Amino acid sequence: MRRLVLLFALLLPSFAGAQGITRDVRLIVPYAPGGTVDLLARILAEGLGPALGGRNIVVENRSGAGTFIAMQAVATAPADGHSLSLASNGVLSTAPVLPGMQMPIDPDRALLPLVNLIRVPVVLVGQPGAPFTTLPQLIAYAKANPGRLNIGQAGLGGATHLLAARLMHHAGIAMEMIQYRGGTPALLDIIAGNADLYFSLLPESLPHIRDGRLRAIAFTTDERNPALPEVPLVMETLPGFIGDVGYGAVMAAGTPPAWVAFWNAEINKVMNRPEVRARMEALHWILVNGTPEAYRAALMEERRIWGGVITAAQISVGG
Repeated sequence: MRRLVLLFALLLPSFAGAQGITRDVRLIVPYAPGGTVDLLARILAEGLGPALGGRNIVVENRSGAGTFIAMQAVATAPADGHSLSLASNGVLSTAPVLPGMQMPIDPDRALLPLVNLIRVPVVLVGQPGAPFTTLPQLIAYAKANPGRLNIGQAGLGGATHLLAARLMHHAGIAMEMIQYRGGTPALLDIIAGNADLYFSLLPESLPHIRDGRLRAIAFTTDERNPALPEVPLVMETLPGFIGDVGYGAVMAAGTPPAWVAFWNAEINKVMNRPEVRARMEALHWILVNGTPEAYRAALMEERRIWGGVITAAQISVGG
């Protein structure tokens, strides 16, 4: 009898999956089309197709409200395995402990971490014609011209918001913060001369850096990036300043364990295909993958680390 129970448990994901999919599956993206997360969704949608028993994955961009429009959409969808969302790990980990943050849902209660997907290097970029080329020069200019510079962010409580607020606090400078619906609109505004600075995902800004339309000022990683080895690190000027961006997938709380196991297994399969790994490495994405439990633990560790930064730098939604 015990063997039969174990066999049934092993087969549950397959029964929950292709044979249990009765309509097209939604894959929600919390950012505007054209950026890193949108591309990640398209790669997953293409790779997951054979697991759907003839159904499709429909990628649905639901940007805004610091990614919480998308988070609320998946949280309130039927918990029947037919709706998933990509998510910013930074928002999931820090929004609940960010003073002043208004959330339409409690992500800890309303969402199930499904799988940790990728981490992406971040680089501070600005206009090529700006009166500074290095981070020390930027800081000096901002101190001499308080409030003259602006810096973009793509979601309250997310990495771009926290990195921008942390930079202002650690450097002792004041800048206007502008909210965007994703990295692509922010970069286009800088290229057009309408904005000054943004902590960008490297894959999104690298082509513009190489063609001279953006200037790379400094990376937030703990070592220089081989794609731009001449670009220094923020921590070389502001010791201890480190932070990259991570993304994963979530489902509505209450989704049956069989569905969680099915989607976790299928997504890990796609991410570990040699051709997909090669494509992601070419995009400068760092693959993570793993179990739902490992993803939840990573989010809690990130909350512990950034919670300390938020307290020390007195970061809030209002500041």
